[in-house]
Amino acid sequence: MRRLLAVWLLGLGLATAAGPGIVRVRLPGGWVEGLVSGEAYVFRGLPYAHAGRWEAPRRLDGWPGVLRAHAPGPICPQKGSITIRLGRLAKGYVPQANEDCLNLNVWAPAGDPPPGGWPVMVFVHGGSFTGGSGSEPIYDGAALARRGVVVVTFNYRLGPLGFLALPELARRDPHGSTGNYGLLDQIAAFAWVRRQIAGFGGNPHNVTAFGESAGAMSLCTLLASPLARGAFDRAVLESGGCNFVYTPEEAYAHARRFSEQVGCAPHDLDCWRSLPLEELVALVPSETDFEKVPFKPVIDSYVLKEPPERALAAGRATRVPLFVGATADEYRLDATAPRETAKSTWAGVEALVRSKEGERAEAVVRSYRERFARALDAYYAYMGERILICPTYRAGRLAARWAPVYGYRFEYKSPLWPELGSLHGAELPFVFGTRGAWPFWALFMSEPVFERSAPLERAVQQAWTSFARGDPPRAGWAAAPRLGSGWLLRLGLPWGWRSDDFLEPCAVWDGANQ
Repeated sequence: MRRLLAVWLLGLGLATAAGPGIVRVRLPGGWVEGLVSGEAYVFRGLPYAHAGRWEAPRRLDGWPGVLRAHAPGPICPQKGSITIRLGRLAKGYVPQANEDCLNLNVWAPAGDPPPGGWPVMVFVHGGSFTGGSGSEPIYDGAALARRGVVVVTFNYRLGPLGFLALPELARRDPHGSTGNYGLLDQIAAFAWVRRQIAGFGGNPHNVTAFGESAGAMSLCTLLASPLARGAFDRAVLESGGCNFVYTPEEAYAHARRFSEQVGCAPHDLDCWRSLPLEELVALVPSETDFEKVPFKPVIDSYVLKEPPERALAAGRATRVPLFVGATADEYRLDATAPRETAKSTWAGVEALVRSKEGERAEAVVRSYRERFARALDAYYAYMGERILICPTYRAGRLAARWAPVYGYRFEYKSPLWPELGSLHGAELPFVFGTRGAWPFWALFMSEPVFERSAPLERAVQQAWTSFARGDPPRAGWAAAPRLGSGWLLRLGLPWGWRSDDFLEPCAVWDGANQ
């Protein structure tokens, strides 16, 4: 292995072996020391920017001496996504939180890069804009790197530190911007990749962004941001569309309510900036309904000048190839929570729909009654389609007017947990090859189930990495159809093509028959 490593390093002319299991890479800013992990090389906790509280990130390119990138850096302060909350049961699951959290991880293939470098895949994690980290074990990039791509994951600021919008912050900002600090972090991370990734053998001119849930929503939003033009060359949107952004008025209203909880007047920045971190994070509302989460991207006229869907429809968004899709049972994750009576009765479901749909409620309720015999199944489908499934495909259909867009539907269901179906995030352990990582290992914790799902893992990784190389996504024999063709790439056992049957159920309640 050490001889092969030396050959690879010599061929790159960029790095040197620094002892058994250690590799050093020369970047424009200095030397970085990482670890050999099987057939991949991993560099963890690389700082890509610094930022003060509610300030734009400041570019970071250089450091003295050799930067040891052996362990993940701090995660961003948060109450935590569901995977991090579950992960706290496992010792050492993720690092401690710190406001100086803008760091990233890189996995590179253990081999001679092709001319120009390996394709690069940059992942944006989900977590409702309030939780998550690029260092969660389910996002380990080693398996993907072994398929011939350089993988990057990163942290960005979350909750109030990432998306609090205050008029006083806008007044003091040179661009009049407020509320999009997390998006600015993401833009800074992509810019770092463009500048530095060649040092890891990656091709800085071939960068594929992929994100799940709030990560996909972030990418969809970045497509409409003038500051993110050129950040990436194509994108995979996993279960997240472009519709969850706030107007300044909506964001300010959320901030006023939050200010009452923290005890700082909206105009008193000294009070806000002096708040102890633990106190600020503890006061974040524990909102289970994503639509009510108070911290999301803001149309601030600088980072984001208009609703992203409007920019996509008009062709004003960045025109890059997309691969978009969702799981079949997105909201079944809610099946792990106690079942409220309202969700299990038609009267309760009808009341829920009326509270959200207004004048369209009657037509929406009628359509779900026609499709489902059980009220609880209708509830799961309605919430999943409204929040995740339909916005994802709608974004793809809008973008397809200007660039190639391919569609998929993920349908794998663990036989060990049939009530969960193909729940939100179920594709992630297949994309990253982390079916044995916490917490998704529970879906595969019998040897027969683990073995039977292995071919689908290879097919999913083939689809994502073929797209990253600039080809249409492909799972074995099945190339992903263009969105709008009436077909989707079905990712399940078996995989292949399936009809795109979401146009009608989505259009009946959101009016989007794009």
